[in-house]
Amino acid sequence: MNSCIHFSFSRNVMIIMVLSFTLCMLSVPINAAPAKPDTTWSVSFSLNMTKAVNQHVFSPDSDYVYLVMDGIQPLRLVPEPGYTYSALLFDQLDSGVTYNYKFRINDSVFETVNRSVKAQPGMVSVSAWWNNEPLNITTFIVNMQYAHLDGTFNPDTDSVCIVGTMNGMYGSPRMHRVDTTLNYSYTDTLLVPGAVQEYKYRINQGDTAAGHVELLNQPNRIVRIPDTLLTVTNDFNNFNPGKRLMTFNCDMGYFVRANLFDRAADYIDVAGNFNGSGANDALFDTDGDTIYSLGLYMDTTWFQQGPLDFKFRINGSWNSAELQGKPYRTYAFHDTINQNPNLYSCFYNNLDPSVPTPPWAYNADIQGVLVIKKILTGIYSYENLNGIPEGVSTYRWLRSSNAQGTEAAPIDTATEINYVVDTLDIGKWLVFEVTPKSVSGDSAVGMPVRAISSNSISAWDVGMGEHSGLITRVFPNPARDYISIEAMQQIDRVEVINFLNQVLLTREAVGSASIRLNLAKLPKGLYLLRAITKSHDQGVVRIAKY
Repeated sequence: MNSCIHFSFSRNVMIIMVLSFTLCMLSVPINAAPAKPDTTWSVSFSLNMTKAVNQHVFSPDSDYVYLVMDGIQPLRLVPEPGYTYSALLFDQLDSGVTYNYKFRINDSVFETVNRSVKAQPGMVSVSAWWNNEPLNITTFIVNMQYAHLDGTFNPDTDSVCIVGTMNGMYGSPRMHRVDTTLNYSYTDTLLVPGAVQEYKYRINQGDTAAGHVELLNQPNRIVRIPDTLLTVTNDFNNFNPGKRLMTFNCDMGYFVRANLFDRAADYIDVAGNFNGSGANDALFDTDGDTIYSLGLYMDTTWFQQGPLDFKFRINGSWNSAELQGKPYRTYAFHDTINQNPNLYSCFYNNLDPSVPTPPWAYNADIQGVLVIKKILTGIYSYENLNGIPEGVSTYRWLRSSNAQGTEAAPIDTATEINYVVDTLDIGKWLVFEVTPKSVSGDSAVGMPVRAISSNSISAWDVGMGEHSGLITRVFPNPARDYISIEAMQQIDRVEVINFLNQVLLTREAVGSASIRLNLAKLPKGLYLLRAITKSHDQGVVRIAKY
């Protein structure tokens, strides 16, 4: 179903860079042909400092945290909500190479653990806690108010506990009453992060009378334990007049069959405006049919608050969330009168294999050394939702006078997946174009996709990844608000260009070799940054705005 010639993120032409993020989860890479690669991959890091903050090891108001890795300058992580810090190594790592690294607070406080990451195809995501010490506290709270009103529970004489796989079904100690409310709480710090626990609440520990266990003849409650703070709130017997059931169903069948979702190791959750855009509301496949489900009891105030906005995510990360670059899913939450349940069902990423669709190529790239007489190879991934294998896709190579490929002209007879660099290519950028074709089907031909070489063609081999250029340093990259540019010569003007070759931002540098540029008004995404001197020399680098 998924036939990939190869995969690369960092060399994509700008016109498909956004698609690279959208489809980064849709590749099962297979090497097309042996070639000397000069491609690099991207790795995103997310570091949770909550426990370090609580232990006064780290102060978010005055301290900084850095990524220290072999072969690169220490990279300062960017603060995110919830004492989480992130960084993105963009276009700096060599594919297939394992890098050792650690995190560091300020200039001298290193972690005591050893870490490593292998640069893999696509975007590799690394999530960790400082020193691999998670703040793993799970608190269960059950509301007994309505059990008291119907006579099931007497707060003066009865107790409540939690029974489940986390305690061998024997029951926890008595849950503690929260102040003067009828909420009862139990906290567990020994649950293994990533483990799935089943449970129910029971009135009176040790009393096996059937009437004292909630949800009789109904499935157990299920929760996936995260490596962070988690509070699980329930109503005894799921009865609360102020709440209604909302059921989410997400079909992961296509992703499972395409080996893009591992049922044994991966999980899926829903994140939206009703749970803080990232709570631990995981879906579960209880029937083994690859349809993952979750039932949430939501407050009836959502009847008037407007639609639910949400997306499904793989492994709780926005980097692997569905519908990248597209609007959130929406649902109008309503009262369940006349047997009209709140139910939302979909295919993950809206990939329904039963709907005819043309094939598509993505992650197009150029592999090889950009020097005359060297052999370049076009690489890409092929996909067809209907499972139709790839037919005879067509290729062509083009020559461009600029880094955006806007003036690309076809090269005569260059219609194979490999291309030998010619002397006419010196100083030019090469473009690889693939038009995907299926072996059969109503929609056998997809849209052409292009990739442009990372640099212009050189007359001599200056070594892997080395090339002369006007721009010597760009930092931080990715950037949130400001980015600094350093150059070999005085710069007359800098431009920021999007993947449609539109100049979104221009600044006159007035002959300076060091410029600070404000990116705050730019949307998040990938761009080209072009520096131009008075003598019209140019330098182009890729930058990311988050």
